[in-house]
Amino acid sequence: MAAKLLFINPFVEDFTAYNLWAAPLGLFRIMEHHENTGDSVTYLDFLDGSFVGDDAATPPVYRSWERHTYWKREIEKPECLKMIPRKYYRFGANDDTVRKALSEVEKPDIVYISTGMTYWYKCVLKMIAFVREIFGEVEINVGGTSAILMPEFFEGKNITVNTGKAQIPENITGTGMRYLKNLHFFPANLIEGCPNRCPYCSSVIFNPKVSYKDVAVLAGNLEKWHAETGHCDVAFYDDALLLRNGGILRDFLDRLPTGVYRFHTPNGLHLREINEDLCKYLEKYDFPQLRFGFETAFSRYEDKTSLNQLKSVVKMLKDHGFTSERIGVYLLCGLPGQTVDEVDKTIEIVAEIGARPYLNEYSPVPKTTLFEEHFKESKLDFKREPLYQNNSISAWRSPVFTPEVVKKLKDKLTKIYSGPKATSIC
Repeated sequence: MAAKLLFINPFVEDFTAYNLWAAPLGLFRIMEHHENTGDSVTYLDFLDGSFVGDDAATPPVYRSWERHTYWKREIEKPECLKMIPRKYYRFGANDDTVRKALSEVEKPDIVYISTGMTYWYKCVLKMIAFVREIFGEVEINVGGTSAILMPEFFEGKNITVNTGKAQIPENITGTGMRYLKNLHFFPANLIEGCPNRCPYCSSVIFNPKVSYKDVAVLAGNLEKWHAETGHCDVAFYDDALLLRNGGILRDFLDRLPTGVYRFHTPNGLHLREINEDLCKYLEKYDFPQLRFGFETAFSRYEDKTSLNQLKSVVKMLKDHGFTSERIGVYLLCGLPGQTVDEVDKTIEIVAEIGARPYLNEYSPVPKTTLFEEHFKESKLDFKREPLYQNNSISAWRSPVFTPEVVKKLKDKLTKIYSGPKATSIC
């Protein structure tokens, strides 16, 4: 007998939130599977749905390449965050909108709620409370990032916590194609998992083994999506997009026409995979900006050839027409044991090499090696209260990277960005 299923993407409460080609792709895949088996599926996006705005909220601002802010309204900060001198917001639907949308849905047999960042867990708990308020006792299933990384914060609440991948048939495409037609960008995922074991990264927790998608099917789905929507932006969700010197990526691109799509790489790319042949592909197809993971020039978590690799990659890319503004480099700030001097000097080194540094403030991720190491030095108990895992308050956790220090580093970046040769890419 067909089941009535309700899938929910919750609102977010945070200091800041920005849509860099974010979509609940995993939820789409599961929804598509249940539709294929004959179940009735309803989807409510309380973060970025078309119905979430209200007169008292600030509307989204749309930037280039389909990036945008969310509907937002200022709310009171949780008590434990009152010491942070920043405004706090509800991104997405307000309470009244949530209640109204839920009340218009026939009572489901099962409710599936996605979870995002660990420090958004309270939003999931609030959503569970709304579901109980409207539907009474109904089966609730939570899955996704927070459910996998810290299930203990959801267990014991009469809900089912999925701490692994959903049990759906092995479907190499897994695109959730029916739901992508409502997006202004196409979320592409060629490779799941990553062979690296960086101590701050959770990729191996979600995908212990590396697996490859059927790029022919994925390319066909992209072309179908483009024909139906007219949109052209493609965002890669891969943690290791350039494996095999970009062989999987090149196979995918070979199946597509040039001059039609724009490709975006929000996740850090691996420097060691870049070679001349791959540069030719990146030049041939439209990659407005590449972003590489680098940490710092003095890191103990990458091999010692990283700096030389960065120099070599930047030179190759520039030889193929990439300007400095199109070569972004992610730097990590606030790692346990890290010094201010190494981050400060790395900013200078990356800029001198001819790339654009981006400062990422460290967020401790449960179940990773550095989670415990950072806890020993942290000024905040982020095990007891996951709100303290927020990268926005990294400077209040770190004994070294204080708010004053981080401000100086960001001011330094601002001067680099506003230099005579800099152009806006945000």
